[in-house]
Order: sequence, then structure tokens, then C-alpha cells
Amino acid sequence: MMGTDKINSIIETMQGITYLEWQKLKHVIDVRFASEAAKRSNEITMESPADIMDSYRQLF
Repeated sequence: MMGTDKINSIIETMQGITYLEWQKLKHVIDVRFASEAAKRSNEITMESPADIMDSYRQLF
């Protein structure tokens, strides 16, 4: 999780950014995260049956 100091630093650095600039930056960042998430989702495998049953029992 990001600390308060880092968040404050980011906000201070972005001070004065226009809404259009923010939208462009947000779009590029979202695309980058989506691309990386898609790559990693192809690597995720099903857990062992015992682990799944343990999780199921904890929930229900």
C-alpha cells in the first residue's frame, strides 16, 4: 500500500494539471495496467482441491 508521504508527493507534482491532461494520463496508465493484468491472468492456475475446499469451508 502506498504511504501518505508518497501520495502527497504525487498530488503536489500533479498540481496544475488540466482535466484533459489527466484524462490522457489516466487512459495510458489504465491501458498499461490492463495489459499487464491480462498477461498475468494467463499464468494463474487453479489451486489444489484441498486448498479450495479449505477456502470454501471458511466462507460457508
